[in-house]
Amino acid sequence: MMPHQLRRISVDYYLCANGATVYDATGATLRSVALQRDDITRVIEAVSPLDPGWNVFCESTCFIERSAMSYMTGGVRDLRKKIRAHLPRSRKAFRVIFVTLKNHFFGEQGKRIVHSINPIVVEHDEFEKIGCSFRTAEACDEAARRLEELGGFEVARVWARELEITAAGATKGLAADWLLDHLGVERERTVAFGDSMNDASLIGHVGRFVAMGNGSDEVKALADEVCGTLVADGVATWLEEQMEEAKGRS
Repeated sequence: MMPHQLRRISVDYYLCANGATVYDATGATLRSVALQRDDITRVIEAVSPLDPGWNVFCESTCFIERSAMSYMTGGVRDLRKKIRAHLPRSRKAFRVIFVTLKNHFFGEQGKRIVHSINPIVVEHDEFEKIGCSFRTAEACDEAARRLEELGGFEVARVWARELEITAAGATKGLAADWLLDHLGVERERTVAFGDSMNDASLIGHVGRFVAMGNGSDEVKALADEVCGTLVADGVATWLEEQMEEAKGRS
């Protein structure tokens, strides 16, 4: 699911699936904390009465139920809000609107839209993560409570109506710890960017955590600072400013 722009500039390492897997530039797996089929079955049995839409990651692919696509975008009303958020009508904004609509109806790179994840669960033994989205925030609250009672998992509240579940010990923060140790890099020399609460586990595991301007209010409240939005090239702008400051100091 890594976009071609990242692959083109030869990023050295990828922390994927909420930290469940770490890859190097060749695609080789350096670290894996996987869910087993029995784990997935326990999660599904606990949460299914709340009528979720499911997605599951395995073999570097996300299999996502069409109902989950609708829940995650919040239906037509929320989709309109997302489109309006990218106005005024710049060329870049139109591109974001087009991608938002395309992803809503057809899925994204590295994602396969399916009627049900059940056949995928039957066919595979190990999984990177499983996600579930709901019609209401109250249903999501109840699902989080049930999973906490179940125990043995890391549960990230992405948005008000969406959860992501990984194996115990699989978080972005712990994956960052592993990679820094692997590279011999000091934590103070690192920065992470995030836009939702599944990025919050990085806080305390990197030197500085920067929230995206288009991120959730919850993650922005926890961040060390906030950069510009996705449409405004917030990450690139922040990095350029830091490099200019560093040049000034030297």
